[in-house]
Amino acid sequence: MVFQERASRDRGVIQDNRLMELHLYPGNRCNRDCDFCTVFGSPKGWYHDYTSDHLDAVLRTVILHDLGAVKFYGGEPTLNADNVIWAIAYLRDHGFTGAIVIYSNGIQADRLLAILTSDPLGKTTASLNYSIATGDGAPQMPLTSLHKLEAYETEHPGAIAIGHPDIVDSGRGIDPFTGQESRPKASHTCPHCYPVLKTDGTVHACPFAVENPAPHFQLGDLSSDPEAIAQNFRAFFTWLEQVHEPYAVDHNLPACTVCGSHLDDLPTPQFLEPAATPSHP
Repeated sequence: MVFQERASRDRGVIQDNRLMELHLYPGNRCNRDCDFCTVFGSPKGWYHDYTSDHLDAVLRTVILHDLGAVKFYGGEPTLNADNVIWAIAYLRDHGFTGAIVIYSNGIQADRLLAILTSDPLGKTTASLNYSIATGDGAPQMPLTSLHKLEAYETEHPGAIAIGHPDIVDSGRGIDPFTGQESRPKASHTCPHCYPVLKTDGTVHACPFAVENPAPHFQLGDLSSDPEAIAQNFRAFFTWLEQVHEPYAVDHNLPACTVCGSHLDDLPTPQFLEPAATPSHP
């Protein structure tokens, strides 16, 4: 397999009250129903298109130059490829020149490649789900799709990466996961990901726990001032380091297990403004 993992970037970077990265989440509709899915993805999941309101919020929130990154995930982005292609064009037309990443299971390879090649700057790449790409713990994607994606990566090195093999105890979590016992498991320390703008209009602190509506994760919404979102994100990081991780260590729990099952034991972060109330479209 030709795909490589990408090196992690710096965590928690904020410049002039803009985040270095932002995830975009349209819902958990997917063409797979994996028992380890962090967002409860399934063909029966919810979905809502990205709109100009969402993307204008992105443009106010993320670093616009080459350091910035916007990451589309779900669910499965290729199920709504036309909307993703439109969203990429909108971001480019309005001055975003940073990286764009599509998190995909790769099953609909032709649609994924159409998304990648639609970017006029040629800076949209993909990250494939480890289990579905390799068949380790999930039915492997069709070999016809795998071979198309491998050929594209061979011709365009770095265009398609493979996701990390870690099993994250979030969503459906690791029980009952059928992958190899040697696969890494989560530690006490949160990976400190960047936030998520959901198409229900809320800004959520964690892409893994994005379907968890607890107030601990609510950084704002489409109407929030970008400076407030940045400050709330800083407050969330402080909470992780001073409250969340010590609790995980004291109780010998993986970080995601704390968020999935023990948030009632923890105070909410000291956010700048009242938390938004999430609701699905």
